[in-house]
Amino acid sequence: MSSVLAAFEMAGLLTDLENGALTRATVKDRGSDQAALLGASLRYLIQRGLVEESGDAFTLTDYGRDVCQDKGYLVWLVGGYGEPLRRMDAFLSGDKRYGVDYPRDGRWVADGAAMLGRKDVVPHALRLLEGIEFDTALDLGCGNARFLLTVCSRFGAGGTGVDISPEAVVEAEKAVREAGLTDRVRVVRGDAGDLNSIAALADTQLVVTFFLLHEILAQGRDALVAYLSDMAGRLPDGARLLIAEVQPPAEGDHRPWFTPEFTFVHALMRQTLLDSKGWSEALADGGFTVREVLEDDMPGGILILAEKAR
Repeated sequence: MSSVLAAFEMAGLLTDLENGALTRATVKDRGSDQAALLGASLRYLIQRGLVEESGDAFTLTDYGRDVCQDKGYLVWLVGGYGEPLRRMDAFLSGDKRYGVDYPRDGRWVADGAAMLGRKDVVPHALRLLEGIEFDTALDLGCGNARFLLTVCSRFGAGGTGVDISPEAVVEAEKAVREAGLTDRVRVVRGDAGDLNSIAALADTQLVVTFFLLHEILAQGRDALVAYLSDMAGRLPDGARLLIAEVQPPAEGDHRPWFTPEFTFVHALMRQTLLDSKGWSEALADGGFTVREVLEDDMPGGILILAEKAR
């Protein structure tokens, strides 16, 4: 069921289901093979109680709408990590390695994270930013740049986004054009882990890293502290850093969704996670003063606003 719903979103069909625009006629208008598969998919979702026929249209049931509130999580997991998870047998047997033989799909990781973030992270992040002043923002690992665009639009700032995924950069550049912000927001393809290549740091008053720093942490805590120290050394005085991360579930914490999955796929990538205390200590060791720590609506999610130490 998760795979089918994620596929509908990734194919641009879930919005049609949400607004009643997917009808018998529109299904039949597709090629015969596609129409047959789409029809079978809709029948399956009807059998599972997520979709119903209302007149000539297929629409989500109340249960379906509840489930689709979390479509970002489904796209992130199924679209982003579906292939490596499908090949767990090869990883467990030692025949293949994650990232070398079967990597994640960067576009759907970025798009899924952006979708889930809009509802569960972004509102809290914007409230944190309301208490500070900045004219320039830099989003490291910006994905499709939706958060960067929101920040620049709301606070009148200019911004730069950096992402290593070519697919994500294409989506981000399209979003910048659609937002009419090409005059003050740009997106570049680059490795956010290589600060030497990011000249914008010297003039940046706000750095955003959403779900990036745990990838630096994968190289060890010393590497994370060195990265933060390098960043702090390049930023102007008074610059802020806003990070979003997910804490690992506490021992015996049997959360029903997402946090265990997030922890598991990062273990697959040989990455570990820190709790809020661990992140705060690493930031302090890296030259930042933590100003605020906030739990958001993402299961296990935390936001930390820090400032370059004086």
